[in-house]
Amino acid sequence: MMANHLVKPDNRNCKRPRELESPVPDSPQLSSLGKSDSSFSEISGLFYKDEALEKDLNDVSKEINLMLSTYAKLLSERAAVDASYIDEIDELFKEANAIENFLIQKREFLRQRFTVIANTLHR
Repeated sequence: MMANHLVKPDNRNCKRPRELESPVPDSPQLSSLGKSDSSFSEISGLFYKDEALEKDLNDVSKEINLMLSTYAKLLSERAAVDASYIDEIDELFKEANAIENFLIQKREFLRQRFTVIANTLHR
C-alpha cells in the first residue's frame, strides 16, 4: 500500500524551483535547429566582435605609432637644441680662455711696467 502512495516532492531542499529549470524540448529537430541558429548567431557575433576588436586594435596601434613618432621627433628636436647649447658653451669656454690669457698677459705687462717705474723712482 505504501508503494501506491504518491510522495510530494520536497521543494525546501531544492536549490531552484522546477519552473526555472530548462524545459526539455518536445522535438529533437526543433532543439537541433535552435542550437544551430544560436551557434550561428554566436559565431557571427564572434566574427563581429573579432572585426570590431581588430579595428580597435588597429586604431590603438595607429595612435601609439603616432605618439611614438611625435615623441621621437620631440627627442630629436631636444637633441638638436642640446647640441646647439653645447656648441654655444664651447664657444663661451673658448672666449673665456682667450680673455683669461689676455688678462694674464696684461698683468705681466703691467707688472713689468710697474717694475720699470719703481726702478726709475728709486734712482
